[in-house]
Amino acid sequence: MKRQTRRLEREIREIRRRGESSRISDVQVSHGAPRIVNRDQIPDRVLRVLGEELEDAAMRAVRAGAVGDLTYQGAGATGIVFCDERGIAYKVARPGREASIAEEAEWLERAQHVPGAREHVARHARYDTQHRVLVRECVIGPSGTLRQTSRLFGVHGQIRAAMKPYGWLAPEFKEDSYVLARGRGPVLVDASSALRVGGELVRYAQDVLSGRRMPEERLEDIAFAIRQERDDSIPAAVADLLLAKFRARGVDT
Repeated sequence: MKRQTRRLEREIREIRRRGESSRISDVQVSHGAPRIVNRDQIPDRVLRVLGEELEDAAMRAVRAGAVGDLTYQGAGATGIVFCDERGIAYKVARPGREASIAEEAEWLERAQHVPGAREHVARHARYDTQHRVLVRECVIGPSGTLRQTSRLFGVHGQIRAAMKPYGWLAPEFKEDSYVLARGRGPVLVDASSALRVGGELVRYAQDVLSGRRMPEERLEDIAFAIRQERDDSIPAAVADLLLAKFRARGVDT
């Protein structure tokens, strides 16, 4: 019990150091965590980097609805991904990256209804706000490689063109963000760093300025995006009004 208490105290200190907004009650010890069936296949360097965060993420995946044993799919700067026994994937937000995962879920939720994009994105995406987990289908197949760059970049361009009228561009292009699924072709499973344009960008900027949303990026970056879209996807008068509000906040526009 004393060992668990010391460990919990260490995790709380680490969360505070990183500025994580999670509740202390969400921090879990590894005792009773779900089984990760391919744990012995995870590289040692990854296990060292993730440490106890891997077990905590597995517990949050279960709280978000994962059933049975979990299969580790990978980890990046924003999240740790597992698939459960039903073929559902859970991308668990890493400390301080909740906004990125929520935004990725927002993009996928929109993309799965957009012709030209929905054929090439992971389906059934939603965001579990309570546990800070992106839930979607688990797409099975090999990841894209440099050999498929030309083909995958073409699909990426198609997704970008389809999404722009709906206020989004495509996410950052990476070959391994795609899974080559049998019978479906390339399927985008990692939608990190998608850019807003048009009405979506306007609404997002208004929410940030009003305090309804806490941005992960700098205010200067949002202002830059608005300036880039001025007189393109955003009418000049609307862009100028927003930029003036950012300048009133001391932002160099």
